[in-house]
Amino acid sequence: MANTIVTPSWVTKETARGYVNNLKFVACINKEYSDSYIQSGAKVGNTVNVRMPVRFTATHGQAFQQQNIFESTVPVTLNDQVNVGMGWSSAQATTEIDMVRDRYVKPAADSLANAVDVSAFSTVFLDVWNSVGTPGTTPSTTITYLQALTKLIDQSAPTKGICAVLDPLAMTTIANTAAALFNPSATQSENYRDGMFGRRQLGIDEWYYDQNVQSYTTGTFTTSTPLVNGASQTGASLITDGWASGATTLNKGDIFTVGGVFSVNPQSYNSTGRLQQFVVTATISDTTGDMTIAISPSIITSGQLQTVSNSPANNAVITVVGATAAASGTLTATGTPQSLVFHPDAFTLASADLSTPSGGAKSSFVRSKQYGISIRWVEQYDILNDQNPSRFDILIGPATLQARLAVRVQG
Repeated sequence: MANTIVTPSWVTKETARGYVNNLKFVACINKEYSDSYIQSGAKVGNTVNVRMPVRFTATHGQAFQQQNIFESTVPVTLNDQVNVGMGWSSAQATTEIDMVRDRYVKPAADSLANAVDVSAFSTVFLDVWNSVGTPGTTPSTTITYLQALTKLIDQSAPTKGICAVLDPLAMTTIANTAAALFNPSATQSENYRDGMFGRRQLGIDEWYYDQNVQSYTTGTFTTSTPLVNGASQTGASLITDGWASGATTLNKGDIFTVGGVFSVNPQSYNSTGRLQQFVVTATISDTTGDMTIAISPSIITSGQLQTVSNSPANNAVITVVGATAAASGTLTATGTPQSLVFHPDAFTLASADLSTPSGGAKSSFVRSKQYGISIRWVEQYDILNDQNPSRFDILIGPATLQARLAVRVQG
């Protein structure tokens, strides 16, 4: 029987199918494909603008009260070009199509998917300020995930479509813990698949384990009672004091609360009664016990973009996640996996078409708005060595859109 011809179009379609099927974290987030570069081709550093939802405040009474409309977009930079290169001879190019699929295309798709998953997760997880669990301790009870769900509800996250992407140890631990609760005999066979819950559990629609879940290491300080230095502060930084002089470092990704500053529901703007968590957005070390810390979310006390119930009082106590205590506590550097519970609207992965190469190379694209991808395949014959070097490329830009819709699970 004659061999089936391996065409560029077939190769890209098969690679795209395998790529999509092997995504874990990225499979759960929103994906944006921009076709604006079809003619000229995108380059590293180009941007794709993603439109954000508009927020309003409701008013009472018959009087008309016009509000300003904050139409905003988030510029997502296409900053990561991922590729897999390979080559085969003329003789190898005549092999059966199934052999090409199994020996070349599937491994290439696996590698692309893994690299994109790592890139996306490592880019966005440190933007998230909501946190549950204790650094260095794998959650072993369902209450941790129920607390994560509570934080999402506090932030008006949609109740459908919530995903949990956990590091493998966290996944196996919670699966074992929940076995007795979620395994009635009639549904036992469907409740678990490949180490994951096979159906909605604990208010979370999809559960996945992912070896690409990233870790981070907390900062450090010796005995300290950190405090807010000055009342009525607002914005994306916080002036503080009370840290151990010359012995304090807060790493990007560290999370803390401030006494008396509560989160607000973004629909009702009422206080949740629970302390707002802030994430450190730039690593900082002290020299005198004073630090001005870059934070997210910004402290906004009124209006359509309000984030907190009120600004901090002078000398309000700061409590860092992982510290032994708020007053006279310490923090030891602790490496910990950062699993995520989130709604897909929390993050995005943008993709755009790369340029079409010249110089006699054969190329093919597969583009999908549904899956938010554009994969380019290029092949060029090497007459000196009778080889066909080829490569798959994808240009992506991961970004956090609405950090309030995600929760980090310390592991």
